[in-house]
Parts: sequence; C-alpha cells; structure tokens
Amino acid sequence: MKQSAKKSTTKKRSFQGISFLIIVIFIYIILYFVNPQKTLESLNHFIKNTSSVLPVFIFVIILTAIINYYYPKERLAKILQGKSNMQTYLLSLLAGTISMGPIFTWYPLLKNLKDKGLPDGAIVTFIYGKSIKLTLIPIMIGFFGLSYTLVFMIFIAVAALIQGLLYAFIDKRF
Repeated sequence: MKQSAKKSTTKKRSFQGISFLIIVIFIYIILYFVNPQKTLESLNHFIKNTSSVLPVFIFVIILTAIINYYYPKERLAKILQGKSNMQTYLLSLLAGTISMGPIFTWYPLLKNLKDKGLPDGAIVTFIYGKSIKLTLIPIMIGFFGLSYTLVFMIFIAVAALIQGLLYAFIDKRF
C-alpha cells in the first residue's frame, strides 16, 4: 500500500513539472504573437540567466550524487543523529557559509539531506548562513573596516543559529 502511494506521489510531482513547462512554452508562443521583440528579449534574458547558474546546478547535482553514493540514507541519518543538536546546527552554518551560488540551486540538495534526516531547523540555519559571503569579506573590510565586518559576520552567524533553533522549537510545539 505504501509503495503504490509513493509511486503515485512521484508521478504527480513529475507530471506537475512537465505541466508547468508546457504552460510556460504555451505562454511564450502566445506572447510571441502579441509582441515578438519583447518575447525574444525575455527568452534571451532567460537563456542568459539560466546559463549563468548552470554551473552551480551541475555542482549541486554532482555533490548530491556523491553524498548519495558515499552516504546512503542510513549512514547519513546515523551521522546526523549521532551528533549533538548543536554540532548539526554548527555544521549547517559552516556549510551555508562556504556554499556558493544562489540559494535556489541548493534546494534539491537540502531536500535530499532533509529526506536523509537533517532537521528542518538545520536547513533554516544553512539558508540563513548563506548571507555570509566569504568572497565579499575583503570588499566589506575595505568599505567598512575590519571591526565592523567581524561584528556583522558574528551577528549573522549567531542569528542563523538562533533562527534554526527557534524554528526547531516552534516546529516541535505545533
């Protein structure tokens, strides 16, 4: 019974993605007849943006495959459950801080880790921790100074941990 429900859910998700793609293509075709120049500009903008994030998508797909290969669900769940709650949140903060690219490219990996047992609060911490941009720290220091930058980064890190732990607390209550 469970497997048939799972297959049905998977087919629904897959179908929704294809449906969305067909709807978008259909809208582009209609808009092309309304205003061909604007439609082509929009399509070129989409292609430009997609190609700029494509390397990050590929990286996340490869990283997900590596995690799935070396850390099957049982092993990863054991690692995550074996750590203290704070260690999991600190690791999530570190991973969020060093991750590159737009956050939406990380959603598939985060969903995969969630399915393997990563708590939702740790995902909140990861997402919030992404606001620390390691590559921009030297520029920030140049504009605002070292002490401001350090205090700012510490505040973000502490807030990321608080957000994740607060989410976990509220999630347990409701």
